Amino acid sequence: MITKLSISMLLLLSGCASTQLSSDEPSVSQAPSTPPPAQIILDGELDDWYGQTGIRADNDEVFICFESFDDSQAIQAADFTTRIRIDADADSTTGMRQMYHTKDQASEQPMMLSQGVDLTIDISPEGRDFGTLRGGSNTRMHTADSTQRISHADVGFYFLPTHNSPKYEARLDRSRLPILQHDGPINIVVEHRAIGGEVLRTQSFTDTLPKYAPNKPINTPISHPPKDGVRIMSANVLYSSPLRDPEPFARVINANKPDVVLYQEWFKTTKEDVRAWIDEHHGKDWSLIMTDDGSGVAIATKLDVIETISKSVVEHRGDRPSRVIAAVVEAHDEQLILISLHLKCCGGADSEEDHKRIMQAGQIHDLVLELRNKYPDAGVVIGGDFNLVGSRIPLEVMSEGIGRDGQNLVPVPTTCLGTQSMLTWVDPKSSFTPGRLDWILVDDRAWTPVNSWSLDTERLSDEVLKDAGLEREDSRATDHLPIFVDLVPLNK
Repeated sequence: MITKLSISMLLLLSGCASTQLSSDEPSVSQAPSTPPPAQIILDGELDDWYGQTGIRADNDEVFICFESFDDSQAIQAADFTTRIRIDADADSTTGMRQMYHTKDQASEQPMMLSQGVDLTIDISPEGRDFGTLRGGSNTRMHTADSTQRISHADVGFYFLPTHNSPKYEARLDRSRLPILQHDGPINIVVEHRAIGGEVLRTQSFTDTLPKYAPNKPINTPISHPPKDGVRIMSANVLYSSPLRDPEPFARVINANKPDVVLYQEWFKTTKEDVRAWIDEHHGKDWSLIMTDDGSGVAIATKLDVIETISKSVVEHRGDRPSRVIAAVVEAHDEQLILISLHLKCCGGADSEEDHKRIMQAGQIHDLVLELRNKYPDAGVVIGGDFNLVGSRIPLEVMSEGIGRDGQNLVPVPTTCLGTQSMLTWVDPKSSFTPGRLDWILVDDRAWTPVNSWSLDTERLSDEVLKDAGLEREDSRATDHLPIFVDLVPLNK
């Protein structure tokens, strides 16, 4: 049974056991001279970089791929700082002159290099107390004689994956940064620094920016649900926000027309109150599967419900039960096992919170396995807020062997509609940059995913918003973007 595996073994097998920071001289790595010939999709998978690191830029975005110093840690919750220094014009006489340590690979001797830095982004920056680091990020804009603290949202900065990884890919928005709107050279240095400031490693990248041209608002329309399939939506509603501000959520439901909604964060809300909201904004022909245990998870569906599972998933060491709700439904003469979940938030890899996520994932895995034994031909859909801000282990544990014929479930690619980024969580006021916290896992041996996406109404054109009956701020009613997948039975 998955839940009986030791946490330490899981961490070791997944490369997430903690390591000590090196005290050796900092090293430097250079980007390959030829970038990979592929369009970058910011999904954290890094396949389109073909193993290379460096800079890629198009008419309105700049992408950076860099290595982590310690891949057992997620860099926004690490015991080292990842500092990105951007010299937008590769000119040491503009911006703020800063010195950074590196090591000449031929002589193996430490060097001091100067750079005209226009923008600095610290990930896991120094805390208020000396000798401490804090989670999230810190962004600063520099001129020759001043430094200004700004938000990551001011420069359109984010990176993926949100969990630990050997490499990361990051993005900057040229339309928000006049210093990046020239066509010409750019230099970026990525430093990894120990607590106290010792430079552990340096990576340096140089490239040429193409001519700047801001992209127009997205004209990609919201597709119609498949005729012979089902549309499933996962939505974290931020502390029962639909009760205070119902219209944005109702508009998103009406525009996308899901058959199933996997809900999270109906916190401190009774089933009766959610039922009343569903009746008014979904319709009275929807079923609601929910308990009043305070977990906040629920399933709303128009499909025929065969069975609901309302028991608490096994508690661990006296902690609260896992936040999960399950149902078995029927559509197009096929069965689907539906799971809405909300894993423990916060913490880095190998933290107490990460261990709890792993344990919860094992509990949910075993719940699905019980249902799989009862409904051997059913498909499986697991969706919700996975909170993968530490390790990726919970996703791997939950996916293992619970599909048809013992196959693993697969995550669907929920790229934000009309963009190249796979974001699901956005909070401009947070020090944590946007990331991918929400996932949908499917059994593609039973149901075929034919379409999947997340929705950010701020990016859509006026025409698309009008046609869909949406308003530009609808996606900001919560800090999580809704994610969707269209599934068709394999035999259709």
